[in-house]
Formats: sequence, structure tokens, C-alpha cells
Amino acid sequence: MAESTTTIAIAGGSGFIGQAIARRLSRLPGYRVRVLSRSPNRARSRLESIRADFVRGDLTDPNLLESAVRGAAVIVNAAQFDGFPVENPRLGLTFERVDHLGCVALLEAAKAAGARHFVYLSGLGADEHSSHPAFRAKGRAEAAIRRSGLNYTIFRPSIVVGQGDRVTSMLARALRFSPVIVLPGSGQQQLQPVWVEDLAACVALTIKAPQARTFEIGGPEQMTLDDLTRLVMNVTGYRRPVLHAPQSLMKLVATLGERLPRPILSRDAVSFLLVDSVCDTKPLVEALGIRLTPAREALAYLATRS
Repeated sequence: MAESTTTIAIAGGSGFIGQAIARRLSRLPGYRVRVLSRSPNRARSRLESIRADFVRGDLTDPNLLESAVRGAAVIVNAAQFDGFPVENPRLGLTFERVDHLGCVALLEAAKAAGARHFVYLSGLGADEHSSHPAFRAKGRAEAAIRRSGLNYTIFRPSIVVGQGDRVTSMLARALRFSPVIVLPGSGQQQLQPVWVEDLAACVALTIKAPQARTFEIGGPEQMTLDDLTRLVMNVTGYRRPVLHAPQSLMKLVATLGERLPRPILSRDAVSFLLVDSVCDTKPLVEALGIRLTPAREALAYLATRS
């Protein structure tokens, strides 16, 4: 008798984090990956090297989700809206609509599909009572997951780095082409960069041994944004003077940026960039037995590219 195959549906599977998860899970024996995307053809082109199915799915359109996850035993929500963390209310691209209500819609589809495990990529600082829309929406999504009756795993990552990320890739490009580097705020924001492949590996480990739990995840080192910038300089070999944009100036620029048809900055995005993002990784390491990768190792690809 042929062995049965378990289907894992990944919302946001064509994004930076979602792609790493899809690649990792596609290598698990006995599992079949299904990538949900608003553009299945684009997702297929990004993940052409893996064995997976690609279907249309959009967290802002619940009518698509039930058929997209039908037959899936495991659901992974790694979705982010275009332009994150800058919201675009005109297009419905907000934390509330995507991170909270989109997660609720995916939960309902998961229950209708008879799924047995729901994995959510949340974020450090998630709190349904937060004044910040990002942390509030993610906190509300977490609360909905815990009330859903589904078995779940929630990951709260710090800044996620690796090939294709936004922060370190943008820094590397700026170092190459700009005479100076301008960082938001004082540069003393505390970060704990986690390699995207470590995050994907943790998702795979919890899928193989599911139970209801929440993990905070960061890398093995805490550092400031200035430290991270210096690390990217060291890896790439480019050196540039660093300037710091005061929060008041950034908020003023953001106020103007919010008025554009496609906002490039917002006051909430500025607040998001200035917050500390560190955690205690001991519970994660003890539970999953994973070695977390130092940031210099995670960013080694930048040296090759430069």
C-alpha cells in the first residue's frame, strides 16, 4: 500500500520568509507543499526548484481560501502585505485587514478543511492591546488562533535576515552606491537578527512534532542597528560614514509620505523601525534542539554578491 501524503498549505509562500519555509518543508518526506499566492505563476517562478503545487489564495478574499486549503492538514500563515511595514489603506493593505482579519479568515478556512495544525509567523511585541497597529493586529491574530480550537504553533521572530531580506540587502545596496548611510533614529535600537533558514527549520521541527505553543525566536546575538550596519560593512568590504535621522525629522517626512498614492513611509512605520526587538531564545533552543546561526554566518552571502 502506498504511503499517504500530508498536504501543507503555505499562505505567503512566495514572500521572503515563505519561500524559505516552502523550500524546507518540500524536503520533508511524506509531505506535499501547496503555495498560496495572489499570483501563482510568479510564485512558481520564484520556487521553480521545489516540488510543490501553486494555487491562488488571498487573505483579503475569504472566498478564495476555502478551496485553496481544501485537503490540507497543516496551514502555515507567513503572509505580509506589499510594502510592509508601510500601510496603504487605499488598497486595503493594512495590518488590521491582512494580519488580523486575514488570519481569522485563514483560520476559518483551516477549520472547514479539517486541518489539524496551524502555524503563524507573528512578531516580537505582538499584543492585542498595543497602541501600534502592527503589534495590535498580530496580537489579535494570536488571540484568535488560541481560541480557534486548532492545534497551533506561533513564532514571534525578531528581524529576519538572509538572501532576499529587506534590511541587510538594502544596507548592502546603499553601501555600494551611496556616499553615506542614513539610519533611522539613534541607531541604538536593540535587535537580534535571526537567519531565515533557522526560522524555516524551526517551522519544520514543529510540524513533525505538533503541540500548542508559542516561541520567541531571534539569533544568538543581541546588537544595535549601528552594530548590524558595521557588520554588513565588514562582510561586504564597503565603508561609508553613518548619519542618524532624528525621530522628529522622520515623522515629518513620513507625514508627507503618507499622502502619496503609494506611500513610501508612514508615521507608524517609523515607530515600527525604532522599537527594540530582542528576546530570550532559551525556551526555543531547549524545546527544538536547534543551533541558532550567528549573524555573520547568516550574512556571508553578501560577501559573495559584493
